[in-house]
Amino acid sequence: MMSQDAAALAPISRKGSVDLNQLLRGILQSRDCLPRTRRIWLKADLAENLPRVWGDPIQIGRVLLGMIVNAEQATAEEIHVKTGVEHARIHVSVTDNGRGIHSRDMALLFNDENTDAELTGCAGIVRDHGGELYAWSSYGKGSVFTLELPIQRFEAPEQPALNGKRILVIDDEVQISRLMSEVLETHGAKIDLVNSGLQAAEQIQAKEYDLFICDQHMPDLSGERLYWSVKSANPKLENRFLFVTGDVMNAETAHFFSNTGVRYIRKPFRSVELLSAVEQVLSRNQQRSF
Repeated sequence: MMSQDAAALAPISRKGSVDLNQLLRGILQSRDCLPRTRRIWLKADLAENLPRVWGDPIQIGRVLLGMIVNAEQATAEEIHVKTGVEHARIHVSVTDNGRGIHSRDMALLFNDENTDAELTGCAGIVRDHGGELYAWSSYGKGSVFTLELPIQRFEAPEQPALNGKRILVIDDEVQISRLMSEVLETHGAKIDLVNSGLQAAEQIQAKEYDLFICDQHMPDLSGERLYWSVKSANPKLENRFLFVTGDVMNAETAHFFSNTGVRYIRKPFRSVELLSAVEQVLSRNQQRSF
């Protein structure tokens, strides 16, 4: 996990235009000089002409350093740092082939209960900059930490894309449901969280939602069974489902999605992929209502 190395940068608030590639080049050069990191292959894939972000370069540098130190301490042999841009957001991903993170620890990764105060602090800095910091990990196989920040804007900001939309997030993996909730709330949605299909069925009966984001596999009531149950009770709600699945697409799963036309995204997904899918489903349903 992240060490006190990342805390060496003082959190002075002096916001301005920030070049993330320039920050990363400096950090990677400094890490490459350390004896303990010389056995690690650091690969940088930095996008050309990367737009700038608006923020505190010291605090953002602290987050970038923390992501890289975290990968180093995961006993990784290879670390891949990549930057890019999509949907007006800058992406910085740090991928390692280290020991990974156990599922029980993923649920607390960016939570105040996490014993790694530096990681929690980094997540807070990113939120203060209007971005997201999240992770995907396979225990024993490595991790991917991703930072997303909005591109620096020079005009008045638009209304949040999901302003006022009511969304029910249904997933038994607490860390993933929290990630989706934070991303969607940042863009103006009103979120309720449940961690089982049975809880979702009760919630759907009690409240009205614009969208249900549903995990495919849950221990008590699967996403598919929940879908058929909701459709049977109220056919008008069948088009309000968006599934998230970590499955390899077998014949049965493929038949379900083909037969119903339900939109889905696969784990691990980036926040822009989630937002794009949510906006597509909401837009399709709005067109059908006319």
